[in-house]
Parts: sequence; C-alpha cells; structure tokens
Amino acid sequence: NSDHEIYSLIYEDVILEFDELKEKYGYVSFDDLLTLMLKVLHEEGRSDICDFEEILVDEYQDTNPLQGKILDAFRPKSLFCVGDYDQSIYAFNGADISIISSFTKNYQGANVFTLTKNYRSTRPILELANKVIQHNVRVYEKSLEVVRKEGFFLPKLLVFDELFGQYDYIAQNIKKSNTPHNDIAIIFRNNSTADGIEATLREYGIPAKRKGGNSFFDAKEVKVVLDVIFLLVNPNDMMAFIHTLEYGKGIGKTISKEMFEALIKLGHGDVHQGLLHPDYEIKNPFNVEQVRNVQLGLFDDFFELGSVSRFKDLSFEEAFLSNPILKHPKLTADGATYIYSFYKLLKELKRIKLPNSMVEHIQKSEFFGYIKENLSKKRATLKDGKVDESMQFESKQRIDRKVTLLRNLSGHYSNVQKFINSMVLGGNEMSQGDGVNLLSVHASKGLEFTEVYVIDLADGRFPNRKLMSKGGSLDEERRLFYVAVTRAKDILYLSYAKYDKIKKQDYVPSIFLKEAGLIKS
Repeated sequence: NSDHEIYSLIYEDVILEFDELKEKYGYVSFDDLLTLMLKVLHEEGRSDICDFEEILVDEYQDTNPLQGKILDAFRPKSLFCVGDYDQSIYAFNGADISIISSFTKNYQGANVFTLTKNYRSTRPILELANKVIQHNVRVYEKSLEVVRKEGFFLPKLLVFDELFGQYDYIAQNIKKSNTPHNDIAIIFRNNSTADGIEATLREYGIPAKRKGGNSFFDAKEVKVVLDVIFLLVNPNDMMAFIHTLEYGKGIGKTISKEMFEALIKLGHGDVHQGLLHPDYEIKNPFNVEQVRNVQLGLFDDFFELGSVSRFKDLSFEEAFLSNPILKHPKLTADGATYIYSFYKLLKELKRIKLPNSMVEHIQKSEFFGYIKENLSKKRATLKDGKVDESMQFESKQRIDRKVTLLRNLSGHYSNVQKFINSMVLGGNEMSQGDGVNLLSVHASKGLEFTEVYVIDLADGRFPNRKLMSKGGSLDEERRLFYVAVTRAKDILYLSYAKYDKIKKQDYVPSIFLKEAGLIKS
C-alpha cells in the first residue's frame, strides 16, 4: 500500500527489534514455529531431525506454500497425504491448491488411491453435487459412488419474491419438520445473510446456534437499541444504563456508573425521574468528597464539582441544564450533549407504546446518530490510526441494515415487555445447548446433518462476487457450494430470493443452480 511505503523502514526496525526480543527471552510466535523450523531443516548436518519413517498429512488440500516447503525439507522415507481437491476452500488463508494438484509431479512414483464411495448422502444429493463440481477443471478424475440404498427425497429448490419471505418459509418449515433441531443446518456464504434467518428463527421461538460469525443479537448496535427499550421497562437496570451511556465521547464505564448512582439519588430510586424530573434540592448527587484534599499528588484523582455554567452556550432546555448531574467534573461538552440527546429521546419514547415505533424513533434519533458515528469510526480505523472514509460509510450502512432488520422483527409484537423478553431474555437460552445449526460454509466443513438448507443462492451473494473481485475465483466459490450441499445426508433445500427490501436490490439466481439443472438458463 503506497500510504504505508514511507513507513516501511520503521516497520522493518520494529520487526527486527521484536525478533531480537523474542530470541533474547526464548519466545516464538505461531508463524515462527514454521519459519524457524524451515531454517533448522535447511542447516547442514541436521539429518538427525529428518529421520522420520512416515509422515501423515491430513486436509492436504489446505496446505500453504510454507507448509509445503517444510514437508519437502523433511525428506520423509514415506509420505501419506489425505485430501480432497474439491474441498479446498481456504485460499483466503494462504492455502495453495496447486500443491495437491501437482502431488504426482512433485513426488515421482507416488501412488494415488481415490476414495469414491460416499456413505453419507443419498443418490439425488450426490448427483447434484457431482453435476456442479464437474464444471471446475478436473485434476483428479473422481465421481462419487452412492453406498446408501434408501432415501429418495429429491433436493428441492425454493424461490421467493422477497428475502424475508425466504427466511419466514424456512422457519415455518423447520417448525413443522420431524428432524430434531440439532440435526438441521442452515448454511450461508455471507454473515449478513445469517442475521435475517437468525432473527426470524428467534421470532418463531426456534432455538439456534450460530458458528462462523457473531450472532445478530450480539452486535453492539442491536444491543444498544434493545438496552434503550429495556430501560423503558426496567429503568433501574444498571448494566443496561452503563452500556447505553458509555458511547458518549469522554464518558466511558466509570462515569456512566457514577451518573447512574447520581440519577437514582436525584429521582429517589428512579433513574427516569432523576433524569427527567430531578430533585433540585440535592446539590451534590455524587458519592464523593466535595472538599479537595490538600495532600493529593499532582496526578492523583480528586473529585470537585464542576460548574454547570460551562454548558450554558449549548442550547440545552432549562429543565436539563439545571440537572445536578451536569456538575460532574469530568463531563465534557461532548459528553453533556450526548446525555442531552438521550434525555430528549427518553422523553419521546415515554409517549410511545408500540415496539416497532420505538425502534424507528431510536434509529432516527440524534442519540443513535452519535452511536453510529462512534461505532463506524472505530470499525474503519486503520492500524496507523487513520479513518478509512469508504469503510466508515459501508459500516454505517451495515449498522442501519441491522437496526432496520430489528425494526422489521419488532413489527410482530404489540407489547414491549413481550418483545424484550423474546429479544433479550430468550437470546441467551436460545444460543446455548440444542438448536438449529447456523453455519458459514467454512464452519460447516467436516460436519453432516439429516436436513440442510443452503440459502441465498443468488448471484452476487453465492457466488460472492465481491470476494471474487478481491482475489477469489469462481472455482473456489464452486468448491464452497460443493462443500455446503455435501453436508446433507437425507434432505436438501436450496433457496434464493429475487428482491431484498432492505438493500432495495434485485437478484438473479446463482449460476450453481443452473449448473445443477434446477433452473433452466
């Protein structure tokens, strides 16, 4: 990257110093285990550590060039590698498929044994997988044979007009299915896809476990919206209050906690009262000494009430400007402005009954604007401290999409308490123990399930054109599809939607559905 070139000499110095320190104290990083090993293997007269009769390598298709060099340097008398060319899906992590494809060239006289019997899937599922993978360049001829004689459920294509129609149908189908939840998997290419299906399963009360990405309900932007609504029902929940206030510039957890305790005091046990209608007779609501200790050192922490007059130019309404919490000495103008935006939002939300309307008000509020700015900036800050503007713009769009998804979900509830119970309290129980498996294709590798849904098979989403343009390939995407469908033992559903109402985007079916013969091109 040209922006970094000017720093390259500094980076080199840092790396050298880091390497010297590791050597001095006898430490190695994970990468050192490989690079140092290779160095040792290339040293003269070190045949003592190469004296292996047999080396076994599993998942050989995922070997990277450094691992390949180490294998060669070991010069084993016998090398036994197990791998499937069609399941090489880690190119983004450095795996080099040419290592497995040139095995017989690199090791003259090597024997290749092809395992063609498949004991997992039924004939229709394997036929579909074979049909699609044949479109990749074949290095090793392989056609899987079916061992299982039973099971004739044909893979089924589900086509929907809109994205959420797809998620809704799948959730209902799972609700009716006789397959135990643990033995059902929903496999997706992109993490954003999983948010919609995870939220819809939650709405139907279907427990789900998500691997290969963070839960939709763990996203900070979703949590903070739910925390604000949670505070309407339970105003004195300290953690929800801290999580809401800590996004303010210069506030953080400690000041949030002090504010919470002060508001409890000002509201005689009710945080909302303390914020909206404080007891002005309480001049100092903070549990700290008002008198400055003369023996304090220069940097020791002391607490002295600040003057509210420092905020008089910020056009706060009088009722807020006279609130004693503004006397907190460490409260900056930015922090006070953030709390004021929360104060205004709370006054609005008090008049609203429907969860859907609440989420909408929060999303459009000045308060949420600050949070969106805070989160997107953090997520777009590069290692050198600069903020990548296009990354920040994309991040803001993703935050909006997640909150819009929560808003769609809230439309199914007329009662705030029920909505909160379902979203917050149901969340932890539903992501533990038994449940439908929500998996990225990479996380599904090596697993098997009775019933599998491979979703969002729309061009651009799967294959993922964005990742292809960043160095991926259609062949790699096709191998990902092959891995996804071969997770299914008995029942396989493939689905896509023609339109996404949140992104306002039309979609055409994935090329893989055409190759599978499920859609006429």
